[in-house]
Amino acid sequence: MLDWAVHVRSYPGAPRGGDAGVVIPSPNGALAVLIDGAGHGLSAYNIAQKARAAIYENPDKEPDALLTLLNDVLKGTPGAAISAARVRNNELSFCGIGNVKASVGLRSLEVKEGIVGVRMRPPRLSKLELPFNAWFLMHTDGVSVPTSIPAGAAATVARSLIESHGSEHDDAAVLALRWRSPTP
Repeated sequence: MLDWAVHVRSYPGAPRGGDAGVVIPSPNGALAVLIDGAGHGLSAYNIAQKARAAIYENPDKEPDALLTLLNDVLKGTPGAAISAARVRNNELSFCGIGNVKASVGLRSLEVKEGIVGVRMRPPRLSKLELPFNAWFLMHTDGVSVPTSIPAGAAATVARSLIESHGSEHDDAAVLALRWRSPTP
């Protein structure tokens, strides 16, 4: 069973923020993307929504191809930091550009420098095992790197990490996802 959640907290006082997450489940996994639109408020929100729309129109693309597409979609905007992953059973394909961090458990994954839509190097796809019950986490730069993962379901984990590690001076978003082991 796939257990996932995205929790977003906008910059204090802003009606909307530029952090957004997308999870599109499939029979054997999911596409998971976390976006941090450049800036704050409505301009960052509009960038994130433009990226989200393109993701929903292309749910079958692999993470590296999706980031390349999003680079074209976001040209002419201030851009975004974006990390994308595809989970298939116990395999994770991942790549990221900018400051949207990712980890399996607490082991950090490589994210390349750059800004999607402005100056993006070609993304490098990493493939690794995602064991049953291991957490795959992504978080924007408004969330400091956690040193532990709270107990509970994905919604609890995402919300707790925002509450304990989220900045009061930036948008903050966490995407938490895991395959729960099948019961015999």
